[in-house]
Amino acid sequence: MVNTIKSFKLELDGPADAAFTGGEVVSGQVVLELRRDTRVHSMKVQGRGVATAHWLENRGMNAVYNDYTSKITYFRKRQHLIRVPAGSHCIL
Repeated sequence: MVNTIKSFKLELDGPADAAFTGGEVVSGQVVLELRRDTRVHSMKVQGRGVATAHWLENRGMNAVYNDYTSKITYFRKRQHLIRVPAGSHCIL
């Protein structure tokens, strides 16, 4: 199916530079453009929200630095967009 896909985009609702916080609802649409008709048994989208921070702290006159990193995963979600019964398919 890789040669069949012309473009695949996930367009989130809201401004392009939006930032989201924990517990906030994120919505949008998947835009899939194909080169030809394609049989599909299932299609799912997977999303992950991660925040990473890195900083240095200087302590004292001798320039001793403490190096810190923090990473938090806010969500990891898989959602089926198309799921047809076994032995069946749909044509996109």
